[in-house]
Amino acid sequence: MREEIFHRTLIIVVAASFVINIGFSALSPIFPYLILAIKGVLKELPELSGMIRAHEGAVELGFLTAAFMITRAPTAGAIGFVSDVIGKKKTILLGMALYTASALGFILSNSLLLFIVFRALQGVASGMVWPVAEALLADVSPRWSRGKAISIYTSSMMIAQIFGPSLGVAVYKLYVSMKGGGDLIFALKTPIVLLALLSLSSLLTLLSLPSVGGSRVERFGEVVRRLRETPRRAARSLRVMYINGAINGFAMGIIQTVMIVYIIERVVKDPVYIGIFFSIFALLSLPTTLLAGYLSDRFRRRKSFVVFGYLIGRTVFFIIPLIRSYLILLIVGSLISLVFGLSMPAMRALQADLAMEGTRGSVFGLQQLFLNAGTFIGSIVGGYLTRIYAVKKIMVLGYTLSGYIVPFWTAGILGFLTTAFFIIFVEERED
Repeated sequence: MREEIFHRTLIIVVAASFVINIGFSALSPIFPYLILAIKGVLKELPELSGMIRAHEGAVELGFLTAAFMITRAPTAGAIGFVSDVIGKKKTILLGMALYTASALGFILSNSLLLFIVFRALQGVASGMVWPVAEALLADVSPRWSRGKAISIYTSSMMIAQIFGPSLGVAVYKLYVSMKGGGDLIFALKTPIVLLALLSLSSLLTLLSLPSVGGSRVERFGEVVRRLRETPRRAARSLRVMYINGAINGFAMGIIQTVMIVYIIERVVKDPVYIGIFFSIFALLSLPTTLLAGYLSDRFRRRKSFVVFGYLIGRTVFFIIPLIRSYLILLIVGSLISLVFGLSMPAMRALQADLAMEGTRGSVFGLQQLFLNAGTFIGSIVGGYLTRIYAVKKIMVLGYTLSGYIVPFWTAGILGFLTTAFFIIFVEERED
């Protein structure tokens, strides 16, 4: 019976994840241009424009990421605890309904303030859905199938992100070809219409999710008791992972803001090439994501996979601001995607291993709280660093380099710091 519930839950969560991530990744290549258009920086179709001064919208892009994270962080921290008590299915369904509502809000809005409001609502929805879904999979899967289950789940996102960016650009291009450009703002919003439809489809898919992983409200005290009874070494490892999550989140907040601005301003401005970049990133991370879960289960070790991914991924941050060639950027981005796919499932499975039964929603939620809080701050800092240093030159060892090295290299240094903490203080379960 448990095996049947495990497979059914896995299939439904993977299907829902795939559908909605198609929508979100379809939006990713076009969304920055939409923000630049609403701000007034972009006044015609991006492929017809001259040089796009994307750094002038860096702060706004940073605030949109920050709005998402400032609501996702406390939501994930609280909702994980609540989901361990009232049930994970209800939590996930409500979150997916909020996803649909936020997409509709974007379609109906034309001001940056309202965009920030609906981006914040997306953060609430995300905090209610994905940490809880991961915890649900960890609950229903046997321990040494856990890495494979999380890899399959993560891979569904990767597959969606292979096709989604190209689909989003295709929808945008189709509208432009039919309307001859038409309304610039609505043309850039067409992928959001797709997101709204796919969010609703994902919600309907999740209605058939088995009701597992929850219990009655009076078990709040039981969750707290089990958290306190976590073995000392496991508890220390989890605390270090929370701290690392905050620092990594800060670094990733910087990268999320500066990366797209750098690509548009210094490498390529046509959304088609942005879409190709995101698709290739996802395509190459797919095999390593699947392989990482299998190998970490096979060798019954998670930590080494995480450390390897950390070291390679953070090193690449130092190289990106030196790149001007689109082809080289694709190669370097491919390297990031490979190591990201290798480390992420192993990290999730390691957390699940360390958590006590009945507390995984809380543990996954707390991890997301620290990660998202760091990303919130990093997004704002990254926006200002990008705006300030994008137009500057900096001397390093006698070489004149772009000021873009400041946000990129800051993220890289912080990444190495968290890797050192992880190596020294995080231990795996011995049994």
